[in-house]
Amino acid sequence: MTVGENEGVADPGGPRKQRLTTAGPCSHADAFSDFTLARQGYPRMAFSACFGGIIFNILVGVGLGCLLQISRSHTDVKLEPDGLLVWVLAGALGLSLVFSLVSVPLQCFRLSRVYGFCLLLFYMNFLVVALLTEFGVIHLKSM
Repeated sequence: MTVGENEGVADPGGPRKQRLTTAGPCSHADAFSDFTLARQGYPRMAFSACFGGIIFNILVGVGLGCLLQISRSHTDVKLEPDGLLVWVLAGALGLSLVFSLVSVPLQCFRLSRVYGFCLLLFYMNFLVVALLTEFGVIHLKSM
């Protein structure tokens, strides 16, 4: 049993809460490195790292994990989107990407502070909604 599974068993919130809360320190470290890159005069590199680092972590992390599980057990890996939190996470990711896809070309690829503040405000709202969903404050009514 891994440490993550052990904490998921001992914690009544389960492993979903652990995944949600452990993603924070990674994004904070990425944010500080991106701010440093931008302040040193490399704003394009910092903007690329905002998306590229996350995409790389998801593709390599999930890809290698699934590859190892398939090679060990010789069965298919099934990702089960159970619960409202998965939909909140996917929806927030989709909304932020569509927002950037539309707003960046409209600004002629010159990003302003307003754009940055909008993204920070969106992130704060997302974090509050995701935490409230995880702790059961926001939930779907069962029929």
